[in-house]
Amino acid sequence: MRDEHGQALIVVALAIVVLLGAISFALDWGYALTQRRVTQNEADAAALAVGKQLAMSVLVVNGTPAFGLHQEDAWCTAGTYIDANRSFRPSDGSSSFLLQFGDASSPTVWTTGAVAASCPPSGTLTAVPASTRYVRVTASQSYPTLLGAIVGQPTLDTQASARARLSGSPVPLSGPTWPMVRHYDPSDFDQSAACPPSSCDPTTIAPDTFWSPNATDVVYGNFKGLVDLSRYSTRFSSPTVPQLESDWDHSGSVAAGTPLLADKSGNCSAGWDTAGDEAPSQQDKQCSVPNWFYYAFGGTLSLSSAWSSSLPSGQEVPSNIGTRAAICAAPPPGEPTPSCTSPTVGDWVETAYGNVGQNESDNMRARIAQYGTWINAFSSKTVASGPNKGNLYGKALTILVYLWDCAESFSGSAPAGSQWTLITSRGQPDCSQLQASGNSPTPDRVHLFTVAPFTFYQGLVTTQAIQGYWGGTFGDPRLCQDCTLNALSNTAFLVPDD
Repeated sequence: MRDEHGQALIVVALAIVVLLGAISFALDWGYALTQRRVTQNEADAAALAVGKQLAMSVLVVNGTPAFGLHQEDAWCTAGTYIDANRSFRPSDGSSSFLLQFGDASSPTVWTTGAVAASCPPSGTLTAVPASTRYVRVTASQSYPTLLGAIVGQPTLDTQASARARLSGSPVPLSGPTWPMVRHYDPSDFDQSAACPPSSCDPTTIAPDTFWSPNATDVVYGNFKGLVDLSRYSTRFSSPTVPQLESDWDHSGSVAAGTPLLADKSGNCSAGWDTAGDEAPSQQDKQCSVPNWFYYAFGGTLSLSSAWSSSLPSGQEVPSNIGTRAAICAAPPPGEPTPSCTSPTVGDWVETAYGNVGQNESDNMRARIAQYGTWINAFSSKTVASGPNKGNLYGKALTILVYLWDCAESFSGSAPAGSQWTLITSRGQPDCSQLQASGNSPTPDRVHLFTVAPFTFYQGLVTTQAIQGYWGGTFGDPRLCQDCTLNALSNTAFLVPDD
């Protein structure tokens, strides 16, 4: 009874069992924490991605924000971002996710999103509820265990959810800009005419015609929407006179021999000066304007620059454009219109004569092809008419478009100091109501009133018409977190998922 031989082996054996159990438990616990974090990352990424996609697809229809996006598109986007965050997901586990849309007035009541049978989706598709202001993604994951397998629980489940909030946002004042402007019209940003209130499906709305050779709010006599953003005015031959723009394009010069896809006529064979002043009387229209379409304007245009007290040499004080009650009374939400409070601010840019479609469409398509992105909601649509009929909309590129309200004509024979004259419509005092027809003279420079993003599509750019949709900009969530959604710029950000 006093013999103690062999007891150490029993103790060691028992200790090993306990130790192995502890190690298994520690491994399972650590693995569980890892899978929980992976699942949370998946939910966060997917919710924010779908929120951003929704924010960039807002259309104002019949005065109410709606989404030009299908639930199936959103589901495919969520799945893409969940797959992209699966680095530590076990190969022998299983995963799933649930996409839901929440109403701002009742964020605890959710509509379960439709599941796409394939990506990109096809067939009968479901519009996102227009009242959606929250997106919620719940990601689930099962994974194998070590200790659990011993006690009859070979797998465990983990789940995480994330919620993104949608909000309107001010239009950003910086971004790619083309040498093309459009007359300001508040009705541009509401798709009411294209969608009957009783049976409106925002995902089927036809694109807006941004430009055509006879488009209202674009073509004013010989002026068809092109502007010359050169450093110096093209209306003066000698001496050189700076334009009334905040800053010219300092990008530099393109050396001779460098391939210029924008150069169709050979006018840039000796290199292109991005300031646009290589030969103002000869090459600005043929060289600089096409290149700004391909490379985008690299200078600065301002809506709040004051020209009344400090003018470039040779320039006169711009015309008094007045209060412009017709457009300053109620501009669309999110649009910066500082000149409404002070009629002496805002850049003036000079016009260039020429057909945007015939002269610049190739350069626009090349720019979109290089820098554009594929947007499932619209890029996979088919062009309904025109020379590209049957083709897909294709890649999309959002460009900031400056909108003008008033215009001046230039008289080279007038005495210095009175060469620029404000144009009004048939004697009306409000210069912002300039009509597209029946006016004389043709605008020689225009006043920048506001800026709005427009999303152009590769398949919707032709020599006959250029189409797309207003909006498409993702705004800064720090600027507003509970603003009404608008047609131009919206944002999305993660919030706690209670």
